[in-house]
Amino acid sequence: MYFKLALYCLLISFVSSKNILIYDPIFGFSHVKFVSLMAEIIANHGHNVTLFRPYHIALPNVDGLVKNKNIQIIDYFPKHYDELLHAEKQTFPGFWNDPLISQPVLRSLVVSKLISGEMKRTATQLLQDERVLNELRSKKFDVVISETFEITGLYLAHIIDVPCIPMMPAVRYLDLGYLLGQPSLIGYAQQPGSKMAPEAGFLDRLNDVYQYFFMSCETDWTSQYQNDNIEAAIGRPLPNWKDLLRNSPIYILNSNPYLDFAVPTTATIVQVGGMTVDLKKMKNVAKLSEEYETILAERDYAVLISFGSVIRSFQMPDNFKVGLIKLFESLSDVTFIWKYEKGDVEFQKRLPKNVHLKKWVPQPSLLADKRVKLFVTHGGLGSTTEVAYTGKPALMVPIFGDQPNNADMLARHGGAIAYSKFDLANGEKLANTVKDMVFNPKYKEKAELLFDVLSNQPIDPKENFIKHLEFAMKFPNHRSQVPAVNQAGLIAQYYLDVIVFFVMISLISSYLSFVALCRLARVISGKKLKTD
Repeated sequence: MYFKLALYCLLISFVSSKNILIYDPIFGFSHVKFVSLMAEIIANHGHNVTLFRPYHIALPNVDGLVKNKNIQIIDYFPKHYDELLHAEKQTFPGFWNDPLISQPVLRSLVVSKLISGEMKRTATQLLQDERVLNELRSKKFDVVISETFEITGLYLAHIIDVPCIPMMPAVRYLDLGYLLGQPSLIGYAQQPGSKMAPEAGFLDRLNDVYQYFFMSCETDWTSQYQNDNIEAAIGRPLPNWKDLLRNSPIYILNSNPYLDFAVPTTATIVQVGGMTVDLKKMKNVAKLSEEYETILAERDYAVLISFGSVIRSFQMPDNFKVGLIKLFESLSDVTFIWKYEKGDVEFQKRLPKNVHLKKWVPQPSLLADKRVKLFVTHGGLGSTTEVAYTGKPALMVPIFGDQPNNADMLARHGGAIAYSKFDLANGEKLANTVKDMVFNPKYKEKAELLFDVLSNQPIDPKENFIKHLEFAMKFPNHRSQVPAVNQAGLIAQYYLDVIVFFVMISLISSYLSFVALCRLARVISGKKLKTD
């Protein structure tokens, strides 16, 4: 036993240990949780890891996310942190039903500025804080790993002169893979309101182009606004965010080829979805407290409801709440556990006895319990991954961002349904949908089949991540896996000039043929007239 332990420690010592800074902005809980688990995976593999956490919101429950004591955590609290602690509106209640957010054109204009504005103050203060910058420089990091939803980490790496590896805790929101050679995903990944091939018709394809174009605009504008804010904070011209991102040999995405849509990709796009899932641990989750055991014992069936940390249930429009109340009343033989972030005695009085409001819920333990038959979720990637790896049916109610994509992605496997947030107000439709999913065994069977597939995928996501990360750190300037045509511009990349050339040749040939036929017809008709 001791010999094996000593041998393991000896082998670890021979690993080319790197000094790694991971930039982990505190904004959305699922993002923070993913990055924290990523840090543990890297540290457990023998590398020195520093987790740098600037706070954009006063997000609770983040202190216990990192279990590895060898990881150094640097929390960066901005000067206005006390405001964040006492802010009633730390998130975006307008995302529930604001028409500006729900319409692609207006959303691309509004959301990009809104999100960038929420990040501006902390990002500005951080990049002007020479004390912190010098402290980070002094640690002589080999590489910075930075998420790309909030691009300050790319500039932090540039300023302290350390190579940067970008990563996205979501599947593809924001969709930046094209910067590293990924072809267009139109027709491959489902767009809101469209059917997928082969059922897709002309209107679906038209909608695909419309949705994809403005989502791309939202992506670029969100990052560009941050770029402009950062440049203003530094007070001098900086490289464009796209050029900084292109400098990496890989781009890490929290996607999984057996869960996600099948999309064209390149070796630069590293799919690591599922690497944070510990199947052994999931089979031995923490036991539920006596309080939850009592709640689940009330009825044979239970449903868990949670809309995540960025969008809060208590800020839900009242007509949506009325629809949920009708659901609860219609299914009196089902217990509902609803993550509701605010103590509200008056609202509690409106609810039937089969509903339990909780400010926080032990989500993994509840999803692992057989008495919980359905998960009603916003479709954040953290929740999507968790429910996929528990074989539990899910009613996906996407609110914004990557959630519509996540909902369609999971629904296509048959164990989930993508449900419009606006239909929460329709209590009858909601009740019928939930009733079908709770009592119809087909959803459970499909969800368990997907879980079986994910549990037996041929390439372990964790090993895939580590090998690509160490490759990128060893060969930071390697670019041969990026398609050369990707650097040629849109026209050359998709051969639009050649297509236009052949179209013009075809049109000219058709026109000349038509003119020749007309002249021939006149000649023939003239000869007939002379003969007559």
